[in-house]
Amino acid sequence: MPPATIAWKDLLKSLANQQCILLIGPDLLPGENLFADLLKHLDIDPADIPGSLPRDIAMVYPDENLFLFPNDAARTRTWRRFDEFYEQHFEKLREVYAQIAQLPFPVIINTMPDLGLRRSFEQGGLLHQFSYYDYRGTPEPYDRIQSNPRDTRLVFNLFGVLSDHNSLVLTHDDLFAYFSQILGDKKLSSELYIELSHALNNATDFIFLGFQFDRWPTQMLLRLLNPNRDKALQYAVNPALAAETCVFFTDQFEVEFVEELSAADFLTELSTRWTAEEDKRQTSGAPLQQTLRDWLRQGLLGRILESLEQTPVKSEAALQLSRLSSLRESIREGVVSSESALIEMNKIRVAVQGLIETLS
Repeated sequence: MPPATIAWKDLLKSLANQQCILLIGPDLLPGENLFADLLKHLDIDPADIPGSLPRDIAMVYPDENLFLFPNDAARTRTWRRFDEFYEQHFEKLREVYAQIAQLPFPVIINTMPDLGLRRSFEQGGLLHQFSYYDYRGTPEPYDRIQSNPRDTRLVFNLFGVLSDHNSLVLTHDDLFAYFSQILGDKKLSSELYIELSHALNNATDFIFLGFQFDRWPTQMLLRLLNPNRDKALQYAVNPALAAETCVFFTDQFEVEFVEELSAADFLTELSTRWTAEEDKRQTSGAPLQQTLRDWLRQGLLGRILESLEQTPVKSEAALQLSRLSSLRESIREGVVSSESALIEMNKIRVAVQGLIETLS
């Protein structure tokens, strides 16, 4: 297939209009196979799975990224080992996650169960909300979608979260139960997830990073997230796929495959172009108040407060900036929970919003 021609101008317009959604798969790094790395962490040899299985794992299905456990206790013991693995994985992805957090996607859908992306938002002092799909229960109140992602950006874990092992999809039974719920009584259009559903319907463009398009659940995912197949642009960055697989997804879902760029290179190029567009808007004389409102929707509290320090409300802005800096330091040191950080950040948001409105 010929290389995809990326419509950068259209993507930038979509970002500015809060209509571009990012979807993150498990293989963000070049040549990475996250599930194979997880198996190694669990002392399983991907080249000799039957001969290296520990007592808590009855079988592994690498083509589907699933396990078979002898009992629920074994599943729980195995799950406990995931934290250390994803902590190490976060360190590898720290720069990529930081790039993602700085781009104004209203919704970022993560198919991995880790909280690394949430941590990147928190450590960057970026206003956001976090939630996850729970096919067995209901997320905790502070992990539910509270507002329209066009007002507060949403990080959403589509296949559960590590801290709630019952929400994870680890076995064939889990996968069946998951799709039974998300296609049945607990659709994304249900009350818990209706704001996400609205954002998906409103989106004009999807970007897929690190996805395994040769896995059958990806087809289900595309049908689930884009049932009308009406998105103008759908880019899948740096997949390693057979030609016939690319042809299938291009014909059936109008996905364009970008093979010449890694996920990090794609994000760097998009970030460079977005920054240039932002600079152009500022030098064109855009009203300060409208610019600050746009930044608030993007979660850029620090950037807003630094700009407000050049206005008549500079004293209050300096106070809130100090408050935000202290919060970020507490997050980096791990002395504040995500729930408490969210509450404090929302208090700062209310104060910042008030300061912006005083400029009128």
